Amino acid sequence: MIRLLVVDDQELVRHGIVALLGFEDDLSVIGQAVDGDDCLSKVAELKPDVILLDIRMPKRNGLDTLRQLRSEQNHTPVILLTTFDEPITMAQGRQLGAQACLLKDIGHSQLTAAIRAVAKGEIINNPKAAAHTVFNRRELAIIRELCAGKQNKEIANALQLSAGTVRNYLSIILEKLEVRDRTQAIIRLRELGLA
Repeated sequence: MIRLLVVDDQELVRHGIVALLGFEDDLSVIGQAVDGDDCLSKVAELKPDVILLDIRMPKRNGLDTLRQLRSEQNHTPVILLTTFDEPITMAQGRQLGAQACLLKDIGHSQLTAAIRAVAKGEIINNPKAAAHTVFNRRELAIIRELCAGKQNKEIANALQLSAGTVRNYLSIILEKLEVRDRTQAIIRLRELGLA
């Protein structure tokens, strides 16, 4: 069972998310919070598996709340939710350690898939183009090496993999990013705040 904390200052939105998640057998909303300060106290009290965190809230917004969580060495997976498609804000969220930044207009199945993915330690890719795309830990390790400018053989040595395995992973990464080559991949990864 994945235990969730839902944080949103808009009561109707918060209750709507909670109601939708109630239909899932493997998801359980264990708490709700109305702002960032409320979120921080509920996280300490309830210790959820995943936090659904609205970005725009009074008092302490979602980005400041995430910053505070990470400064306290709390690495609970966070999915940032927003009404506004603002790439800079989303990139800030990723840099602060959010596992996903999703628009509130995504579908129920996309949201539940994202929750399950981040609960397993995965990161959700571009929410606008492909809310279902995730990178697993091995792919993220290869992405870090790729963005550091390393070639396949260097990546293989650094991660103790064969060059063929690295090539296979890079092909998957390029496909997920919907790009044709390494240069485009690095540009896209920077846009997503993953580089």
